[in-house]
Amino acid sequence: MSSFLIVKDAVKYCGKSESTLKRLIREIIADPNHEDRSLIDPGHDDLEAKKEAGEPYVWKIHTDLLDKRYGADESASASPASKPKAETDSANETIVSLLREQLETKDRQIETLEKQLDRKDDQISSQNERMREQNILMKDLQQRLSIAAPGQQADVVNSQPVKEGSDSTKKDAEKSSIWTREFRLFRRRQS
Repeated sequence: MSSFLIVKDAVKYCGKSESTLKRLIREIIADPNHEDRSLIDPGHDDLEAKKEAGEPYVWKIHTDLLDKRYGADESASASPASKPKAETDSANETIVSLLREQLETKDRQIETLEKQLDRKDDQISSQNERMREQNILMKDLQQRLSIAAPGQQADVVNSQPVKEGSDSTKKDAEKSSIWTREFRLFRRRQS
């Protein structure tokens, strides 16, 4: 069963690339008297007529020419679809295995990222706890060092031990305190 095939079907039939088959066509149509010119469609006269009319044309190659040039075996010519199917199956298996490997790699990366995220969450919570403890300690320290109210400050200054009979020391202590001087205006003079 010999017939004409378009270039794409001829590629499947003989297993050669499209550029190889187009090179073969150019080689044969370059010489109108070539012995295999009758195995390429359109013929020389039809081609000239289509070119003059500006009509499109499609190159077709006879299976006998393909068998002659590239030695296509009978099993390939009997079932041209069986060879590409086997190649397609092997290509599909390769793609599936590649996709599985990539999926496993992505799963490992996600697992690693989840572990890192858990560690970061633990670090953040421990840091928050340390900051809370630090705030409690700072509050306690501020309470210990806080400045007493003005009335209490004056009492603290006046409660310092003073040697008996030393009025100058008592006056110096009162002068050193700002609060004492300011509140002196409101105190009654003791005689």
